[in-house]
Amino acid sequence: MALFRNRLLLVLVLWLMLTAININKAYHIDDAFHLEAALWIKDHPATPMSGLINWKDAPTPLYTHNQPPLFFFLLAQVIKVTGTGEIPLHLFLSVFTFLALFLFNRLTEVLKLVNGSFLLLLFAFNPAMVVNQNLMTDVPLLVTVLASALFLLKAVESIKTRNYFLSALVVGFGLLIKYSVLPLLVVIALIIAFRRDFRYLWVLAVPLGMLASWSVWNLAEFGSVHFLDRPRSGFHINRVWSVISVTGALALFSFSLTHIHRFRALLRYLLFGLFAAFLVMIPVVLFIQPSQPLISFIFNMLFEVNGLIVVFLLISFLISGIRREGFVAYLKTTELIIVLFILSIGAFILLFAPFMATRHILLILPFILLYSAPVIETATRAMNRTSLALTIALGILLGISDYKFAGFYRKTAAQFVPSGDAATWSAGHWGWQWYTTQNGVKQYETGSTAVKEGDLFIYPAKVAKQEFKEILVLDTIQKIYEKGNVFTFFSGNYKASFYSSAVRVAPWCYSLRPVDTIYVCRVTGNHGTVK
Repeated sequence: MALFRNRLLLVLVLWLMLTAININKAYHIDDAFHLEAALWIKDHPATPMSGLINWKDAPTPLYTHNQPPLFFFLLAQVIKVTGTGEIPLHLFLSVFTFLALFLFNRLTEVLKLVNGSFLLLLFAFNPAMVVNQNLMTDVPLLVTVLASALFLLKAVESIKTRNYFLSALVVGFGLLIKYSVLPLLVVIALIIAFRRDFRYLWVLAVPLGMLASWSVWNLAEFGSVHFLDRPRSGFHINRVWSVISVTGALALFSFSLTHIHRFRALLRYLLFGLFAAFLVMIPVVLFIQPSQPLISFIFNMLFEVNGLIVVFLLISFLISGIRREGFVAYLKTTELIIVLFILSIGAFILLFAPFMATRHILLILPFILLYSAPVIETATRAMNRTSLALTIALGILLGISDYKFAGFYRKTAAQFVPSGDAATWSAGHWGWQWYTTQNGVKQYETGSTAVKEGDLFIYPAKVAKQEFKEILVLDTIQKIYEKGNVFTFFSGNYKASFYSSAVRVAPWCYSLRPVDTIYVCRVTGNHGTVK
């Protein structure tokens, strides 16, 4: 087909499809935080980290949260022109979606991969790419990661000064979006060292200088260095299993990776067994209706198996490459650059990510595809068609499901426009916080004495929210929910698992449950403080 021969045309078509899925999606999960940060920065650009946002129990400064504000600065400039409507801001985000697709395609060309169109389809329709196009930092950060890899690969063969410089520069911009790209500085340094291009090590001063300048800004604004003082969590072995599980939940192309392995028969039996288990779970969920925690746990175990298969195969490919080239020669291959991107970002996620989510794996997913490309190319047509069909189907189904998930809060919040003498208060963050606030509902702060008897108090059951249950005495007068349907059956809604999964919480699973339940209550008492 001409579409698949003309890669740029394919990029455009895929971009339009992904943009169409996301263009009028309700603001969701961390979108509300990013919007509030951008609105603060729009009016206070000199003190970007001093704005107050209620993202737990009460408003706290931006500098107590996790991310630097470059993306928020960009968002603020767009808001100045377009306002905060979903369509213009998602069109802004779609620019980064296009750049991610374009850069991934360029990587396949630089690596001279003959199956680039197939890889592009697997990348574009992966659920991590489809769903995570929210107004968050993940796709913009992915652009900086892909661009850094592209320039680093180009530096191997031509104009080293310019390409090493550009690779380091885009990492610098990435650091000002999210600190998780810091390990790429080590990757650049290692590649320069392995190729004995030591005279180009100076390029590392560019991103380090950008980070140092940002730190000086921090000291002037709030008296400490955000990069050093930001929230973090310690390593726990459970995070390893979570990373493997999320990888297994997204790597639906694993069927295409088994072709050349000596254990391919066993691996294929395992994969088809997993596929059969997912099919069997459909009638089990529909007719037996086990509890959602049990369904999620079963899915996580299935994802663990698929993830372990993928990790095992990637390690096997690495060992084969080293044996084929010899260790010293392998250090100078372009293949090693792709390996180092996987290892460096993966290690940072394991060690420092406060929780595990599909958006974290999104950063290494394209490199897994690029690294596996020679194996995927030799796979049978049946295996590749299976991988592509599963990827497209699940990407679309989870994209629609998450669209419904986000939309529930926008639609329900619209029912609450304060009127009369009694105030209306809301607990709950994410998109619910944004839409209730836009409708004039007051945000609750834990311990606030402003909430009076007779006021209306609304909150969603499943959204992260302020502590109030030991403080307020509430009389529930209504529950608002929508029954689960065919569009939400493939679901990442259980504990918002597509955005934060754990050992017992699968990134996605089947669900018949309502998206959420909104509790509408009358305040009958306020103790003022937590007991």
